[in-house]
Amino acid sequence: MSNEDQIAYHSKRAMKELDLGLMAGSIPAARAHMQLSSLHRQRARELSGQSEPAPLRM
Repeated sequence: MSNEDQIAYHSKRAMKELDLGLMAGSIPAARAHMQLSSLHRQRARELSGQSEPAPLRM
């Protein structure tokens, strides 16, 4: 898997987890999805060499 593919994967997973967190039926589930989203965004930033968080793209 290329670096660009990995960045795309983690970016898409971050958005999916964000969506799931917003639709979650409980606070603990929402929190878990939001944390996963944050971790995927962080990994995408690391892979892209960005030091500052990039804005989420929709």
